[in-house]
Amino acid sequence: MAGVCCLVQERSQIALPRLLGDGFIADAGFVDGSHIFHNVFVDLFYLREMVRPGGMLILDDCGYPSVATAARYFVVNAGWQPEPLSRPTRLRAFRLPKPRTEPDFKSFRPFGVDAAG
Repeated sequence: MAGVCCLVQERSQIALPRLLGDGFIADAGFVDGSHIFHNVFVDLFYLREMVRPGGMLILDDCGYPSVATAARYFVVNAGWQPEPLSRPTRLRAFRLPKPRTEPDFKSFRPFGVDAAG
């Protein structure tokens, strides 16, 4: 699917696993979907698998504790690095580690955020 761009009109929690299974790889990803924690977490999990190591993920609506907490898991446990943005916004950018890290279950760290995000 290199160089192919398409609009997928389907819930991301359904489409992303299929795209990954089809071998879709990206340099970056943008998430603007559900604000429910488990849906955001699933999106980020699959995008982590699809975006190349060293790639960028942009996440909308990080002011919501559910969204911020899902992202925080990957910062604390998977080595994602927050990238500064030039002005205040509801977006957050994250650089994926290169090479991709895969922590084992013994190194798990709690990842919650307070209500302020």
